[in-house]
Amino acid sequence: MALSRITYQKVSMKYGIFVGIAHIIYFLIMRLLNLQNRVELSFLSAIFLIIGITVAISQFKKAKGGNINYFQGLAIGATTGVVSSTILALFMVFYLTLFDTAYLAALQTSSLFPLSLSVLSFFVLTIIYGTIPGFLIAFVAMQWFKRADHTIPERI
Repeated sequence: MALSRITYQKVSMKYGIFVGIAHIIYFLIMRLLNLQNRVELSFLSAIFLIIGITVAISQFKKAKGGNINYFQGLAIGATTGVVSSTILALFMVFYLTLFDTAYLAALQTSSLFPLSLSVLSFFVLTIIYGTIPGFLIAFVAMQWFKRADHTIPERI
């Protein structure tokens, strides 16, 4: 693939989809283990976002011959967060409206969500809860990736 055809948007979309799917699988595993009402455990899925953003930035930097603009790295993190959280939010709307309407009531009793939580507000909050951490994770990751002497290790 030519360097000019590789964009941060394409890389962000690809890894955002992977992270979104990982979030859904994690939620379904929690559901199978009857842990979906333990809202605290859902924050462990941030590990997927951290890994996805770090790999996306690394792959973009590698594809660009070791050069990455600081703002491109931040954009990769924010876009990956938006894409992954939108996928999760769409799935959750589907899940809440078709399979488990009582889950929304359980979230309302949690101190992490307001009592007036609706499906629409849950959709928006899910996207916000993925976008802001995505940007912050990229900000931290770019402290490493922006360095000119940072090289990507070769696989053994």
